[in-house]
Order: sequence, then structure tokens, then C-alpha cells
Amino acid sequence: MYTINLISIPFVLLIAWAKGRGLIRWAFMAYIFGFWSILVLFLVKNRPIKLYQIPQSLKDLVTARAFKRELKEVKYPLDLQKDI
Repeated sequence: MYTINLISIPFVLLIAWAKGRGLIRWAFMAYIFGFWSILVLFLVKNRPIKLYQIPQSLKDLVTARAFKRELKEVKYPLDLQKDI
């Protein structure tokens, strides 16, 4: 393979990420086709970038641990009013 193909990979990946496409597939295509894959990327339709959601069970676990940690600091009822 030519070194120009290796140089094209980061540019293709940046454009693929901006278009919302799979990065591994486009890295492989950039390795094989070089800068020609950028032309194909400009022809494909944009997709929204996927932002992954944190599962509710993990959120509940973190909230419970934080609540327990704050509860350990409370010794007297007046300690509850200090945060307000």
C-alpha cells in the first residue's frame, strides 16, 4: 500500500464521524482506496451522531451510593439544615 493511503485515514475518519457513519468500515475503505473514499463520503447522506444513554439502573446505583455517603456525615438533625 502507498503511504498516501495511511495519511488519508485520519481525514476520512474525521469526515465519517461528522457524517455519522461507522468509523471502522471507513478506516478500512480509506486504507484500501485512499483519498478517493472522501469523495464517496461526500455523496452519502448524513446521519445524526449517536449519543449513548446511560442505563437507568446505573444512574440509580450512583444516586444511592451518593445518598449513603452524604447520610454518613449526618449525626444530628441540625446537620441536615447546614446544607440549606
